[in-house]
Amino acid sequence: MLGSQQEQADLAIIVRSDRPESVYPALILATTASAMGVKVEMFFTFWGLRAIVKGGAEEIERSFYEELRSRGFEPRGIPRLSDLVAMAKNAGNIRIYACSTTIEAMRISRDSIIEGCPIVGASTFLAKYARSGAKILVF
Repeated sequence: MLGSQQEQADLAIIVRSDRPESVYPALILATTASAMGVKVEMFFTFWGLRAIVKGGAEEIERSFYEELRSRGFEPRGIPRLSDLVAMAKNAGNIRIYACSTTIEAMRISRDSIIEGCPIVGASTFLAKYARSGAKILVF
């Protein structure tokens, strides 16, 4: 479960899309903020949940690279999405949460979520931020 109000992260990020232009910036901002000493909490919901389902980051990355190549671009300098997820998951000041409602609605197996990601409802996640004036980014 989420900690108390005193343990609130400095930055909350909600990832609701599995589009690379959403998932990559969300994870890049989270890991960059983490490197700067910022506490981050990420809530993956709807299609964004795909990024933290086992094998999902690789699928998103593969389709992104294929799209870039089909448009005449060769991906360079882009971190692997699976590496960004692992960095975020292993950072001491980033917490990743999976949306319980989405898991139930989409019939996603709880075992398919990458390890170390608590499964919580939106109200549990938002309760910490609704009245606090905290920074929340939505992708």
